[in-house]
Amino acid sequence: MLTLELMDSVVKIATGMLVSGLIFLVYLKRHQTLDSRKEAEINRRRELLEQVAAQVGRVHFVYQQYLALATEFTRYGQHWPKSRRDELARVGEQLADVFHALTEAESTLLLLGEKRLERSLRIYGAKIVNLRRQIYAEKQTLTGEEIHLLDDVKKEIAQLKESFFDALSVRYMPRKIASKGA
Repeated sequence: MLTLELMDSVVKIATGMLVSGLIFLVYLKRHQTLDSRKEAEINRRRELLEQVAAQVGRVHFVYQQYLALATEFTRYGQHWPKSRRDELARVGEQLADVFHALTEAESTLLLLGEKRLERSLRIYGAKIVNLRRQIYAEKQTLTGEEIHLLDDVKKEIAQLKESFFDALSVRYMPRKIASKGA
Protein backbone atom coordinates (compact mmCIF):
# COMPACT_ATOMS: atom_id res chain seq x y z
CA MET A 1 0.00 0.00 0.00
CA LEU A 2 2.82 2.29 0.71
CA THR A 3 3.93 1.97 -2.86
CA LEU A 4 0.50 2.85 -4.17
CA GLU A 5 0.38 5.97 -1.98
CA LEU A 6 3.87 6.87 -3.08
CA MET A 7 2.94 6.46 -6.74
CA ASP A 8 -0.20 8.52 -6.22
CA SER A 9 1.85 11.34 -4.63
CA VAL A 10 4.44 11.22 -7.38
CA VAL A 11 1.71 11.46 -10.05
CA LYS A 12 0.07 14.40 -8.24
CA ILE A 13 3.39 16.22 -7.84
CA ALA A 14 4.32 15.59 -11.49
CA THR A 15 0.90 16.77 -12.65
CA GLY A 16 1.21 19.90 -10.50
CA MET A 17 4.66 20.60 -11.91
CA LEU A 18 3.44 20.07 -15.46
CA VAL A 19 0.43 22.38 -14.98
CA SER A 20 2.65 25.00 -13.30
CA GLY A 21 5.14 24.77 -16.16
CA LEU A 22 2.40 25.20 -18.75
CA ILE A 23 0.94 28.19 -16.89
CA PHE A 24 4.42 29.73 -16.69
CA LEU A 25 4.97 29.19 -20.43
CA VAL A 26 1.62 30.82 -21.24
CA TYR A 27 2.49 33.75 -18.96
CA LEU A 28 5.94 34.10 -20.52
CA LYS A 29 4.56 33.98 -24.06
CA ARG A 30 1.94 36.61 -23.25
CA HIS A 31 4.51 38.84 -21.56
CA GLN A 32 6.81 38.60 -24.60
CA THR A 33 3.90 39.49 -26.91
CA LEU A 34 3.10 42.56 -24.81
CA ASP A 35 6.76 43.59 -24.81
CA SER A 36 7.04 43.24 -28.58
CA ARG A 37 3.81 45.20 -29.03
CA LYS A 38 5.08 47.92 -26.71
CA GLU A 39 8.39 48.00 -28.58
CA ALA A 40 6.54 48.33 -31.90
CA GLU A 41 4.52 51.24 -30.49
CA ILE A 42 7.71 52.97 -29.30
CA ASN A 43 9.33 52.46 -32.70
CA ARG A 44 6.27 53.84 -34.50
CA ARG A 45 6.20 56.86 -32.20
CA ARG A 46 9.89 57.47 -32.87
CA GLU A 47 9.29 57.25 -36.63
CA LEU A 48 6.54 59.85 -36.37
CA LEU A 49 8.75 62.14 -34.30
CA GLU A 50 11.52 61.74 -36.89
CA GLN A 51 9.01 62.70 -39.55
CA VAL A 52 8.06 65.81 -37.55
CA ALA A 53 11.73 66.73 -37.20
CA ALA A 54 12.25 66.35 -40.96
CA GLN A 55 9.22 68.51 -41.73
CA VAL A 56 10.35 71.26 -39.36
CA GLY A 57 13.85 71.00 -40.81
CA ARG A 58 12.47 71.52 -44.30
CA VAL A 59 10.57 74.62 -43.16
CA HIS A 60 13.62 75.95 -41.37
CA PHE A 61 15.80 75.44 -44.44
CA VAL A 62 13.49 77.59 -46.59
CA TYR A 63 13.20 80.11 -43.74
CA GLN A 64 17.02 80.37 -43.63
CA GLN A 65 17.07 81.12 -47.36
CA TYR A 66 14.38 83.75 -46.88
CA LEU A 67 16.23 85.23 -43.92
CA ALA A 68 19.48 85.51 -45.90
CA LEU A 69 17.69 87.38 -48.67
CA ALA A 70 15.78 89.56 -46.19
CA THR A 71 19.02 90.47 -44.45
CA GLU A 72 20.56 91.37 -47.79
CA PHE A 73 17.49 93.49 -48.56
CA THR A 74 17.93 95.40 -45.30
CA ARG A 75 21.48 96.29 -46.33
CA TYR A 76 20.73 97.51 -49.85
CA GLY A 77 17.15 98.81 -49.63
CA GLN A 78 16.09 100.59 -52.82
CA HIS A 79 19.44 99.90 -54.46
CA TRP A 80 18.81 96.16 -54.39
CA PRO A 81 18.71 94.62 -57.90
CA LYS A 82 15.37 93.48 -59.29
CA SER A 83 16.68 89.95 -59.82
CA ARG A 84 17.33 89.64 -56.06
CA ARG A 85 13.89 91.05 -55.30
CA ASP A 86 12.41 88.42 -57.59
CA GLU A 87 14.39 85.76 -55.77
CA LEU A 88 13.08 87.06 -52.42
CA ALA A 89 9.54 86.85 -53.81
CA ARG A 90 10.15 83.30 -55.07
CA VAL A 91 11.61 82.11 -51.76
CA GLY A 92 8.75 83.86 -49.94
CA GLU A 93 6.31 81.80 -52.00
CA GLN A 94 8.30 78.65 -51.23
CA LEU A 95 8.12 79.53 -47.55
CA ALA A 96 4.35 79.84 -47.77
CA ASP A 97 4.14 76.53 -49.64
CA VAL A 98 6.35 74.64 -47.20
CA PHE A 99 4.17 75.72 -44.28
CA HIS A 100 1.93 72.83 -45.28
CA ALA A 101 4.64 70.56 -43.83
CA LEU A 102 4.58 72.57 -40.60
CA THR A 103 0.82 72.08 -40.34
CA GLU A 104 1.27 68.34 -40.88
CA ALA A 105 3.92 68.27 -38.17
CA GLU A 106 1.57 70.04 -35.77
CA SER A 107 -1.17 67.52 -36.58
CA THR A 108 1.18 64.61 -35.98
CA LEU A 109 2.21 66.04 -32.61
CA LEU A 110 -1.44 66.42 -31.61
CA LEU A 111 -2.08 62.84 -32.70
CA LEU A 112 0.74 61.72 -30.41
CA GLY A 113 -0.70 63.75 -27.54
CA GLU A 114 2.18 66.23 -27.55
CA LYS A 115 0.19 69.42 -27.02
CA ARG A 116 3.09 71.42 -25.61
CA LEU A 117 5.32 70.54 -28.54
CA GLU A 118 2.55 71.44 -30.96
CA ARG A 119 1.99 74.76 -29.23
CA SER A 120 5.69 75.64 -29.35
CA LEU A 121 5.80 74.66 -33.03
CA ARG A 122 2.77 76.86 -33.71
CA ILE A 123 4.51 79.82 -32.02
CA TYR A 124 7.64 79.14 -34.07
CA GLY A 125 5.59 79.19 -37.28
CA ALA A 126 3.75 82.35 -36.25
CA LYS A 127 7.04 84.17 -35.72
CA ILE A 128 8.19 83.21 -39.22
CA VAL A 129 4.88 84.39 -40.69
CA ASN A 130 5.27 87.66 -38.78
CA LEU A 131 8.75 88.13 -40.24
CA ARG A 132 7.46 87.43 -43.74
CA ARG A 133 4.74 90.04 -43.27
CA GLN A 134 7.33 92.62 -42.23
CA ILE A 135 9.80 92.02 -45.06
CA TYR A 136 8.62 91.19 -48.56
CA ALA A 137 9.89 91.80 -52.09
CA GLU A 138 7.34 94.48 -53.02
CA LYS A 139 8.37 96.69 -50.11
CA GLN A 140 10.51 99.60 -51.25
CA THR A 141 12.41 100.51 -48.08
CA LEU A 142 12.76 99.49 -44.49
CA THR A 143 12.76 101.81 -41.52
CA GLY A 144 15.40 101.59 -38.82
CA GLU A 145 12.79 100.15 -36.49
CA GLU A 146 11.96 97.37 -38.98
CA ILE A 147 15.64 96.52 -39.36
CA HIS A 148 15.99 96.33 -35.58
CA LEU A 149 12.82 94.21 -35.44
CA LEU A 150 14.36 91.81 -37.96
CA ASP A 151 17.31 91.19 -35.65
CA ASP A 152 15.04 90.61 -32.65
CA VAL A 153 12.71 88.28 -34.54
CA LYS A 154 15.67 86.38 -35.99
CA LYS A 155 17.04 85.69 -32.49
CA GLU A 156 13.63 84.76 -31.16
CA ILE A 157 13.01 82.28 -33.99
CA ALA A 158 16.41 80.69 -33.40
CA GLN A 159 15.61 80.28 -29.68
CA LEU A 160 12.17 78.84 -30.45
CA LYS A 161 13.67 76.32 -32.86
CA GLU A 162 16.31 75.28 -30.36
CA SER A 163 13.86 74.86 -27.50
CA PHE A 164 11.47 72.92 -29.77
CA PHE A 165 14.18 70.47 -30.82
CA ASP A 166 15.40 70.14 -27.21
CA ALA A 167 11.89 69.14 -26.12
CA LEU A 168 11.45 66.89 -29.16
CA SER A 169 14.69 65.03 -28.44
CA VAL A 170 13.53 64.35 -24.87
CA ARG A 171 10.27 62.91 -26.24
CA TYR A 172 12.14 60.93 -28.88
CA MET A 173 13.89 58.75 -26.32
CA PRO A 174 11.74 56.10 -24.63
CA ARG A 175 11.31 56.66 -20.90
CA LYS A 176 13.35 53.59 -19.89
CA ILE A 177 16.35 54.61 -21.99
CA ALA A 178 16.08 58.27 -21.00
CA SER A 179 16.05 57.39 -17.28
CA LYS A 180 19.09 55.11 -17.66
CA GLY A 181 21.08 57.86 -19.37
CA ALA A 182 20.32 60.41 -16.65
